[in-house]
Amino acid sequence: GSHSAQVKKPNPSSSRLRMGMKRQHDEVTIGATASSVLCCSCGVPMVPNQTMRCAQCLKSEVSIIEGITRQVALPRCRNCGRYNRPPWTKAEPESRELLGLCLKRVKGIGKDVRLVDASFIWTEEHSMRIRVKITVQKEVAAASVLQQTMVVEFQIVNQQCEDCQRSFTPHSWNAIVQVRQKVPHRRTLCLLEQLILKNDAHSKVVSLKQTPEGLDFHFTQRSHAQRFADFVGSCVPEQQKNSRHLISHDANSNNYNYKYTILCELCPICVDDVVHIPKNHSRSLSGAAPLMLCHKVSNAIRLVDPLTLRAYDVPPPEYFKRPFPVVCSRSHLTEYMVLNVELSETVQAGTPARHHVPGKGKLAVGDVEVARVADLGVNDERHIVRSHLAGVLKPGNYVLGYDLTSVNVSGLDSTSIEAQHADIMLVRRQYKNKHKKRREWELKRLEREKVDGEEAVDDEADMEAVKQDLEEDPELRKGVNMYRISDQNPQQRQQAADAGGAAAEGEDEEDEDAPEVPLAELLEGLVLQDESSGAAAAEPSPAPMAE
Repeated sequence: GSHSAQVKKPNPSSSRLRMGMKRQHDEVTIGATASSVLCCSCGVPMVPNQTMRCAQCLKSEVSIIEGITRQVALPRCRNCGRYNRPPWTKAEPESRELLGLCLKRVKGIGKDVRLVDASFIWTEEHSMRIRVKITVQKEVAAASVLQQTMVVEFQIVNQQCEDCQRSFTPHSWNAIVQVRQKVPHRRTLCLLEQLILKNDAHSKVVSLKQTPEGLDFHFTQRSHAQRFADFVGSCVPEQQKNSRHLISHDANSNNYNYKYTILCELCPICVDDVVHIPKNHSRSLSGAAPLMLCHKVSNAIRLVDPLTLRAYDVPPPEYFKRPFPVVCSRSHLTEYMVLNVELSETVQAGTPARHHVPGKGKLAVGDVEVARVADLGVNDERHIVRSHLAGVLKPGNYVLGYDLTSVNVSGLDSTSIEAQHADIMLVRRQYKNKHKKRREWELKRLEREKVDGEEAVDDEADMEAVKQDLEEDPELRKGVNMYRISDQNPQQRQQAADAGGAAAEGEDEEDEDAPEVPLAELLEGLVLQDESSGAAAAEPSPAPMAE
């Protein structure tokens, strides 16, 4: 009847096992407790956070896109199609520029609400709507980031930019650069046009008008016009004259509106011209000869004495202070045939020239025996001429030169010219039938307008002369972009080649060493389209002006 309790001695091994099992159970329980907190709204097990709500409840109860605008007005110019950023900016449909422009107008996106993704949603082209799908993130609690997606609609509102407003008035431009050269040809203007395209100097030009006297470049700001005029002066020797015309003024506020004009008068001396150096000017050039040949025109006038191969540089300020007249130009050239060439050993007098003369390595002074091509078969007149082209001429070649005996030198110092004993002055070598071949390259042209009431200017012959100069002068090609004509229409290319071959029949054989432009110097990317058939044509598309 007595109750007895038996006390069992604890087993050390079994106690350690139970302690290990309890420790493992406690760790599991703690882990299970940390991952199974119930949501205060729906009761679903979740990872605990400060809001004590699960992700679904946070999405349904918390909205991070409430402060983001859903409809935004986007101003766009009806005429030019630019968007008001500001300033007015050109942007293609569904481009990166347009997307960035739209996102800058969305309010509510900042440091708290971060933009994660944005993309366009297709809309009809004429709906005047742009829809953008954006994804944003916001940290609603510690270690709790909420991400939501919404669609923002942009309403395109037609406006008119300041440039288009000004274009409908007589005051579409504020400054003009008038480029003028008092010569009967336009070769300098054609080459200047290629230099402008190479250096992208026409980016600020509003419009370009072609006149018989030269070119007129219009700008919206005076600083742009002055920068362009300085660029022209870096390419061709010029003399600038500034003027302004009062448009309107307000006497109360003391505001005056002017239109500015910059006249760039280009030097009338061109390449291959023979100039006369007066005595007083010859002393400043270290005793230059009375008759000099213009070798190159860039930022200075470079003259060469064909008898001694001495070169002189005349800077533009010095020339316009004391200009010297032109005796002969390319229109007075006469074609000669080379019969014999003898190089002469000349001892250079004085110190060597410090400046570089392009092509001087090939030039050499010598005696060249020539005969006028028009006199072949008529008479047996031959002339021995001291020339600087003896290093590049061979018997049988054709050369162009000036017959100084038939040149009118009235008004000049004829005694000094006669003392030079130069009846014929050779200028350049002539390559036969070079222009008959169809070129593999083409040049771009600037988009221009014709002045109302004046005849159209035909400068194709001058452009052809510039192309021939580019083929013969590698240094001149460095400042010009030349584009390869693509083989999009082989039939037209074959017809042009056949036509050139037929035209060359009956002529002399073409020179084997005629200069050609290497294909490595040509650029790709110029697509020439014919207006009627859409096939590749030989005329380049004009470069557009600034918007």
